[in-house]
Amino acid sequence: MTTDGTTKIDPVIRLMEKKDIDLLTSLEIEIFPDPWPVEAFIDGLTDGNHTFLVVEFENQAVGYASFYIEMGEGRLTNIAIIPEFRRKKIAKKILDYILGVVKKAMCKYIFLDVRPTNEAAISLYSSYGFYEAYRRPEYYSNPTEDAMVMVKNLDNE
Repeated sequence: MTTDGTTKIDPVIRLMEKKDIDLLTSLEIEIFPDPWPVEAFIDGLTDGNHTFLVVEFENQAVGYASFYIEMGEGRLTNIAIIPEFRRKKIAKKILDYILGVVKKAMCKYIFLDVRPTNEAAISLYSSYGFYEAYRRPEYYSNPTEDAMVMVKNLDNE
């Protein structure tokens, strides 16, 4: 148990493999109202810049994340944790992992898009020093909502 009353678990973070695509697609549908199509995960296996990670706990996939690095910048495209494993520090562990990779690649910034109504995600990202840079009008569907584009400057880290 952590000091804030949540349970901390030690997940395994690994690269996505072809065998994970069906499971990650089903997690995407379970977690998000506007899920990515299966093609996004298939493309993730062949796109040399885009990295998909699987998060496992006791040999069960409990989430995934994706990001890419391009032209000296990182872009976090997704962190998804199944509901029963939220508030267990898994998102923090995977965000730490991704930030480590992006910093090692000498990126100056990392960007992400988030729904303005996703208070839990915004709170997490803000605690890491991300701030709102601008909005993308009507970016999300089901329901239609702007995207808050958040950025973190990595120069001083």
